[in-house]
Amino acid sequence: MENDLNRNVSRIQDEIIPRRNIYLGLHLEILYAKDIDNPNIHSYVFNREHRLAVWVDPNENFSTIPIEGLLNPVWNATGVILLKNFPKYHAFLNVEVLRVNSMNDPGSSSGVVIVGKVKIPLHRVLYGEKIGRFGLVREMGEGFKVEGYIHLSVKLRKYIYV
Repeated sequence: MENDLNRNVSRIQDEIIPRRNIYLGLHLEILYAKDIDNPNIHSYVFNREHRLAVWVDPNENFSTIPIEGLLNPVWNATGVILLKNFPKYHAFLNVEVLRVNSMNDPGSSSGVVIVGKVKIPLHRVLYGEKIGRFGLVREMGEGFKVEGYIHLSVKLRKYIYV
């Protein structure tokens, strides 16, 4: 996963750390997606590379590297999102599965299409976690369609910022 490369983030052990260097963070384990981008329904798509965009605060998001995977891309990626104003301002983890480098999609001038998204409510308890499979929705006309799911875990932890 890509994150701010100027940051070194590590778990707090039993050390004395100044409070100004302690943040809450979400430890993410993003495993795979299933049954997205069905080629029978989306037959006009020839290139199927997918990446994830993940954020709590829209100004601080990050994404995985693109993976070829047709219906079932596997990332097996881990990362940390630091939460500087949690729990007051952050209530959801936003996850979008994006098809990238697909210039033959109708209406996509950038080659990026959202194939599914989910908002996962966050725990407000330290060391709380959510693990499992989360259904994805995609925009279809004026509504939404449930299509596929993503398997991941989200754990709220303390981290130091150095």
